[in-house]
Amino acid sequence: MSDSYLQLRSICFRGPKAEAELEFHSGVNVICGASDTGKSFLADSIDFMLGGSALKEIPERAKFDQLNLSLAAIGGEDEDEDFKLKRSMSGGNFQLFDLRQGDDVEPKTLKQNHAHDKTDNLSGYLLDKIGLLGKRILKSKAKGTTQSLSFRNLARLVIVQEGEIQQTGSPFWSGQYTTKTSEIATVKLLLTGLDDSSVVPDANQSPDNTRQIALIDELLSDLQTEIEDLGEDREELEEQLERLEGSIESRREELSASQKTLDELVGKRRQLFERKQEACGRLDEISDLLARFRLLAEHYDVDLKRLIAIQESGSMFAHVEHVACPLCGADPDAQHFDKTCDGDVESVVAAATAEIEKILLLQAELDSTVADLTAESDELSESLEGVEADYDALNEEIQESIGPEVTEVRASFSALVEERSSAQKAADLFARYDKLVARKTALFEEEEDVPEISSSDVTTGIPESVAHAFSTKVSEILTAWHFPGECHVYYDKKSSDFVIDGKPRSSRGKGLRAITHAAVNIALLEFCQANGLSHPGFVVLDSPLLAYFKPEGDEDIALKGTDLKERFYDYLIKHHAKDSQVIIIENQHPPVRIEDQVSLTVFTGNPSNGRFGLL
Repeated sequence: MSDSYLQLRSICFRGPKAEAELEFHSGVNVICGASDTGKSFLADSIDFMLGGSALKEIPERAKFDQLNLSLAAIGGEDEDEDFKLKRSMSGGNFQLFDLRQGDDVEPKTLKQNHAHDKTDNLSGYLLDKIGLLGKRILKSKAKGTTQSLSFRNLARLVIVQEGEIQQTGSPFWSGQYTTKTSEIATVKLLLTGLDDSSVVPDANQSPDNTRQIALIDELLSDLQTEIEDLGEDREELEEQLERLEGSIESRREELSASQKTLDELVGKRRQLFERKQEACGRLDEISDLLARFRLLAEHYDVDLKRLIAIQESGSMFAHVEHVACPLCGADPDAQHFDKTCDGDVESVVAAATAEIEKILLLQAELDSTVADLTAESDELSESLEGVEADYDALNEEIQESIGPEVTEVRASFSALVEERSSAQKAADLFARYDKLVARKTALFEEEEDVPEISSSDVTTGIPESVAHAFSTKVSEILTAWHFPGECHVYYDKKSSDFVIDGKPRSSRGKGLRAITHAAVNIALLEFCQANGLSHPGFVVLDSPLLAYFKPEGDEDIALKGTDLKERFYDYLIKHHAKDSQVIIIENQHPPVRIEDQVSLTVFTGNPSNGRFGLL
């Protein structure tokens, strides 16, 4: 074991054009102020720089690309050792800078993944600083298997974020059944200084599902992050999907009816258009025929005039008196007409007369046809005007009324479908989470397919005497804080949680759960330091005084009127100075009278007054 502990010195966010730094000091540090100024993101960032897998997404971090965390290893045989960790905000390995050697020294790379008994990774490097490198903790009590202690096993005991500090479960156990043995074994190691490296595993072990469970844990962590980012309540999401289904069905019927009306009107418009096209085509055809008939009538007139001229001139030749030839003086009887003229005037006149009668008949038929076509043209023109009026009216109705209505309903329907799709994706995350949890439970039950109490089981948990001593420490802290009641505390081994004045800690309001959770974490730090046991050496608590900010239930409301808040800070100032470090993240300011006794940082939330926030 080692009496060397770690303390945080500063955290710095860097980007190409921006930088934000927050310093920490030995003793009590308080970061307080307005909501949405990055206080909870601070705890998450510290956890990330101590090996956390991912950093939460907030808009303010977009201008930064790397994080620096400066720490000090104090209390060892050597002088205090200051070092700095650098990491991309996207994750990955770390760079280690020894601050005693200056900035010119080439940094050392520390791997992000833990490796047993090696210091080339962040976990091993930090464990070495506090004397816990190479330790092993129990993994399965039935099989007697162990696993290498990682700094991540310790992180949740010293960095307690807002969601964790108010949880109903034990401060020592995350609530995951598969990790309960290792998590309690970690606490036992800190409280006793004894690890489980001497445990001999069962030779007849069933297949080890560790890798599958670890992979499922990683997937569950990613899914949990996605679910938290959604900010959706599962029951509300299911109700929303149900409402959306009803709205979509109603809108589908409305769209179907509107579309049917539109289709009918479009069909009628098409029929009117076809009638209009047909009438226009017939009118064009009649126009062409009338033009041709006018030409034909002109031909008839010309032919008729020519035939009448023949008829009239022939008649004159046939009926005129015969006289002596004016040229030769021959008598009419001596004239030879047949030898000099091929035509018979009378027959020619008769033929012309017949042809005239024929042309007159054709003219009459042509006039009748033209009259019929003209009448048809007039009728079609009149009908076409009515068709065009109906077409224009129907087209206007489609364009200005029915069409936009259908478009609006269709857009609304599409929006509802898209909203349902988004909600369904969110619901699928919960379904996938449940499926993975079921698979993980099945794998664990497969490994633990033995009676719960077996002669081959390894004894687990915190020894009774140590649990009693530690419970006494928690009781002393709660008493010093003026926690309501007698503050009789004992550790319930079955639930891995504490019972205070006969009432399980988990059954109290979230405000009291937060305070008692903080008391356990503070007690763990003090117990280890008082007994020369290894511990990271610092504690980060996000919203331990939640009952004062958001009271829940009668107990929390009653507590708000007590002096616990003042006693809380008085105790921390008295018991935590140079050799330990407590970082409190709160919405409310500490009492004014102790502000000069703590390292106080206020996030005002006002860009024109003090420090706005973390970033």
